[in-house]
Amino acid sequence: MTQPQTIWWARPRKLCGLERPGGGGRTHRSSRRDEEIAYLSRRGVRLVVSTMRTRHNLADYDRAGLAWHHVPVASCAEAAEALDELVILLRSELRAPGAIAVHGDLRTDFVAAVCAAHLHDVRGVAPADGLRAGARAGLEVSPDAAALLGVSYEEVQPRSAIAAETASGRSVTT
Repeated sequence: MTQPQTIWWARPRKLCGLERPGGGGRTHRSSRRDEEIAYLSRRGVRLVVSTMRTRHNLADYDRAGLAWHHVPVASCAEAAEALDELVILLRSELRAPGAIAVHGDLRTDFVAAVCAAHLHDVRGVAPADGLRAGARAGLEVSPDAAALLGVSYEEVQPRSAIAAETASGRSVTT
């Protein structure tokens, strides 16, 4: 049982965001996919939400006994309706026992936005704080993901946070 390489448990034992099980794009490996789906199942995931444009992995979820919901998202910049749909879905589905996994393909910016929007919706977590938590866990947070939640990208960009913490205000990485 292998934990996915990029995963954020936004709500432990209830909601995680991750890249496509098995890896995204050309890095995808079927053996890794099977191990990561087994990991999700053992962690109590009962529903997988795929935001990939393609239907890859859906038959694998069926074989593993996991329910799935497919909402194809071309890009974070064009995802306002999908975000609204998924926030409503998560609010309803997370009342039931078990966990939900939300994944994209290789890019995880929309996944981070969905999880951060859910945390804001049900826990009152500021969207910027949710995006920062997702970024710390390894999810990609793009300017489009920040804009989708009405947040300035500078508020969530890791280099901005590092620079703000230095006495001079200059980045410590340059």
